Amino acid sequence: MTEHSYTTPCGTIHYWVNADAAYQAPQLVLLPGLTADHRLFDKQIESFEGKYPVLVWDAPGHAASWPFELTFTLMDKARWLDEILRKEGFRDPVIIGQSMGGYVGQAYAQQFPEKLTGFISVDSAPLQRQYVTAAEIWLLKRMEPVYRHYPWKSLLKSGTTGVAASDYGR
Repeated sequence: MTEHSYTTPCGTIHYWVNADAAYQAPQLVLLPGLTADHRLFDKQIESFEGKYPVLVWDAPGHAASWPFELTFTLMDKARWLDEILRKEGFRDPVIIGQSMGGYVGQAYAQQFPEKLTGFISVDSAPLQRQYVTAAEIWLLKRMEPVYRHYPWKSLLKSGTTGVAASDYGR
């Protein structure tokens, strides 16, 4: 995997790509969730690298993609992802998104349905209004101040212990 970067008005997104593969399609696009970075998919990359083109990023505001102005939207992330995919020649992407990465994948599917070959969601809820209750929307609209006041290291610890079953996963 080779590290690349893409500059946006809010900061620079770092991502890793290996397009040298036995098969040129589909291209696998791995999007980690909130608090995670590209290492989340190390085992999957190990399995697919050399067989299929693979791309993984550190999402805006995460790991190598920090610092980053936090003034962007989910649709901005999807648009930047599309620009990265075009830059790297990924024309048949299958997006595999974990949690927040799944939200980015859904936003991508909404903006660019004709470009998407497939979508796999891992621990991510649907974004469409019909799947969300009024109470959930009310709570979601009030989460930003909660996360802004949550100490980052505590969020990382509680997030990883809450979703990973092994030491390797954490």
